[in-house]
Amino acid sequence: KYVMKIGEIGMNIKKVVAAALILSSMTAVSASAAEFNDIKGHWAEDVINELADRDIIHGVSDTEFYPDGTVTRAEFLKMALGTVGIADVPYRSGECLDVTASDWYGGCVQSALDKGLIPENMIGNYAAKITDGKAIYSGFFDGDKPIKREEMAYMVYMLYQYSCDEEESYNILTPVDLQFDDVSQISQWALDGVRYAYTNGLISGMDDDTFRPQQTATRAQAASIISRLLDKTE
Repeated sequence: KYVMKIGEIGMNIKKVVAAALILSSMTAVSASAAEFNDIKGHWAEDVINELADRDIIHGVSDTEFYPDGTVTRAEFLKMALGTVGIADVPYRSGECLDVTASDWYGGCVQSALDKGLIPENMIGNYAAKITDGKAIYSGFFDGDKPIKREEMAYMVYMLYQYSCDEEESYNILTPVDLQFDDVSQISQWALDGVRYAYTNGLISGMDDDTFRPQQTATRAQAASIISRLLDKTE
């Protein structure tokens, strides 16, 4: 069975799940789920509780998770890479798009670029060339920009695919056509990634039969996707 690949993805190796991930910032506060007073009754309460109890996600303070807050591109990338056990690599000054040496996410962006795990369409003015056997990148990742739902779906599928070894790749389901009422609003470049992510149970739509691809993802939605990715890769 042949499985279509999205992007230039490196060798498929099963990774060990990282013990601690970053959801809000490099200084995120660790807290047990019972201490979050702003998730009671929230649709993602159970998911947040489980991941927080396992020290996989963190709150913005000892008592708040801020479930409906936004997630940046860099925050989600860092969290998703850690979920499948992909470590940061040393930041290479001048080779990492618009990332600077002072940015906390430089190492994870460098690692994702080197493995082809950032869609080119998420990089403004993307360009790459090989110099002395190394890929030199230019463009704008905009790591502090809130991530869209279609971007998150595309990226989580790429990470899931990367995490599968050769045998496990046969379990990746061929995508079905999406039936969301707003499927026409999904960017053409992201459509296949969203289809694969949905078919393989990594993402879901809204209660009103929409996907809202251009909407900014929330921390609760990111937690839900990470939970699904863990279920697939543990």
